[in-house]
Amino acid sequence: MSYNSTVYNVMIASPGDVASERAIIREVIYEWNVVHSESRKIVLLPVGWETHSSPEMGNKPQEIINDQILNKCDLLVGVFWTRIGTATDKYLSGSVEEIEKIIETENPVMIYFSGQPVVMESVDLIQYKTLSEFKKSCQSRGLYEEYLNHSDFKEKFYRHLQIKLNEHQLFQNVEVEATKKKL
Repeated sequence: MSYNSTVYNVMIASPGDVASERAIIREVIYEWNVVHSESRKIVLLPVGWETHSSPEMGNKPQEIINDQILNKCDLLVGVFWTRIGTATDKYLSGSVEEIEKIIETENPVMIYFSGQPVVMESVDLIQYKTLSEFKKSCQSRGLYEEYLNHSDFKEKFYRHLQIKLNEHQLFQNVEVEATKKKL
C-alpha cells in the first residue's frame, strides 16, 4: 500500500578510485529505506553525477553538476582513498567543491577516508599529497571517519547514517509534517 513520505537527496561525492564505496553507500541507503522509510515517512535517494546528470553544453562540467544535482542535495557523503579528483576553477576537485558548497548550506556532510592497503606504484603521488592536505584541513573543521576495508566502511556508514537521521534537525518532525500534508 502507498504512503506519504519526504524524499531526501543524498549526494555521493567521490573521485574515481572509490567506486566500490559508492556502491556500498547506495546499498546501505536502499537497506535503510526498506527497514525505515514507511515508519519514518522518509525516503533517501542516493544521487551522483554518474547516475543523475545529463549531457549539457554551455557551462563548465562542475557547474552543470552543481545545477543539475548538488543544489538539490539534502545530505552529502564524501569518500576518498588515494585520489582527490579533478580540480575545478576554485577548488581542489569536484568532490571538494561539492563538500564545501553543502557545508555552506549547513546541510549535513559526512566524510570518510579509506585506510585500505594500496600498491604505491599505482598511486598518483600528486593526487595523494593533495588529498592528504585536504584531509589535514578537515581535522580542524569537523569530524571525519576512517575505515580499513569495505566491510568496515559499510558497518560504519550504516551506523552513522542512523545517527544522522535520528539526530540532525533536518530529519526531525518529518512524520508530523507528512501527517499535516495528508490532512
